[in-house]
Amino acid sequence: MKRVLSVLFIVVIISALCITPFYAAEKGDKVVDDSGYLSSEEKTSLTNSLTDVGEKYNMDLVVVLIPSLQGESKVIYADDYYDYNGYKDDGALLLLSIEDREWYISTKGYGITAFTDYGIQCIGSEITSYLKSEDYYGACDKYADLCDVFINEAKNGKPYDTNHKFKDTFDYVFAIGISLVVGIVIAVIVCLMIKSKYKPVRLKAEANDYLIKDSLAVHNAYDNFLYTHVTRTRRSKDSGGGSSTHTSSSGASHGGGGGSW
Repeated sequence: MKRVLSVLFIVVIISALCITPFYAAEKGDKVVDDSGYLSSEEKTSLTNSLTDVGEKYNMDLVVVLIPSLQGESKVIYADDYYDYNGYKDDGALLLLSIEDREWYISTKGYGITAFTDYGIQCIGSEITSYLKSEDYYGACDKYADLCDVFINEAKNGKPYDTNHKFKDTFDYVFAIGISLVVGIVIAVIVCLMIKSKYKPVRLKAEANDYLIKDSLAVHNAYDNFLYTHVTRTRRSKDSGGGSSTHTSSSGASHGGGGGSW
């Protein structure tokens, strides 16, 4: 009898490990790096950043780095990781699968409101350059900064969406400044070139002095209306994309989106 109970106990343990491979991490960790992509200093820095932003809005913000999904759906992995590891009902999780070169953001509760489908793709675009250069800390740090920006905008009643575009303010102002400087320089060069070729002439006393005698003669003039054509194009109404949702294995509602690099 003891042998049977021992076998059953071992089977239960093995089954639990197979079904929930992500329970190995400490529950509630804001930064989970199972394969050593981040240094201990980087993990500490990210943990502090994500914790500070999360406490500011009473949410949990998480990053999870894994070697590979091993054929599992990134949507299921990210949703279940968030649901089964003791995180708050409001939050967002960034999953990075390094070998698969896939990223996914799972949102829950107020995270669904703060991070719309459009907003998630904006964040993905911002972190992709870091991921392509294998700067995983830079990608996660950028994610933490953007979480603060996106959640704050949502708290002000205007989450970034298709009808409220996200723009990196610094880059936008910098680009405008550079454009103005370049435009002024080009204008000055053109003006100087024109001036160098300019040959002044004497002013005429009368306007008739500028006309060539008998060069213009109008004998008959009339207007003939032919036809009119009006084209009407219906304007589409932008309803603002919002967040698409789905139900995870725990029965919770999640939003999310992802891509590759």
